[in-house]
Amino acid sequence: MACEQCGLDPICQVLDYASEASGVPAGILLRRQPVARGAILFRYQQPFTSIYAVKSGSFKTFVPDAQHPDQVLGFQLAGELIGAEAITSGSYPCTARALETSSVCELRLQRLAETGRPQVELQQAIIEVLGGELAASHRMLASLVHQSAEQRVAGFLLNLSGRLQQHGMAGDQFNLSMSRSDIGSYLGLAGETVSRVLGKLHEKDCIQLRRKRVFLRTREALDALCAKR
Repeated sequence: MACEQCGLDPICQVLDYASEASGVPAGILLRRQPVARGAILFRYQQPFTSIYAVKSGSFKTFVPDAQHPDQVLGFQLAGELIGAEAITSGSYPCTARALETSSVCELRLQRLAETGRPQVELQQAIIEVLGGELAASHRMLASLVHQSAEQRVAGFLLNLSGRLQQHGMAGDQFNLSMSRSDIGSYLGLAGETVSRVLGKLHEKDCIQLRRKRVFLRTREALDALCAKR
């Protein structure tokens, strides 16, 4: 993921991280930190310290529940941010776990004052970052407001495709790194229903499935399915 296509770029531009003479103290931005599959970035209700940008791989955010299956809140792809929603509350509202071998850039937001950059510029950059997150969240919700299971799954695939394209990647084929049960938790469906609907879309030649790899064959058919009332 190129820096200019990353959700953290507005802040990194202010900090002038591209320049070796930026003068920013070490440890404020930790670049491309490897994260093993299944590793936790932060836990539910942990005090807020940093926001993270996914540079490669993918993550899921969820609220753990000892009595019931975890409630999945979302999936974060390369170029997207994790943890920004904790800025105002002071603690993380969810747990973030890597779905595959991944890497992140970690920005320790509470240390930004040490950079010596004007507060107004930093605040504007943070507002831009949060605004981008809010817009992405609205687009995601709009794409998933469908009634039938088939519409929800189709909307989910189109949403993933659009997000990948927004960050300069191919949107017509991608890996579903999350499990069917996680997709179901996110969409309010049973994991078996998600598998059945994916198989049905495959049979209709809307998509092609090769294990975890999905190819969007006829995007127009998926769009038409989501538009049904």
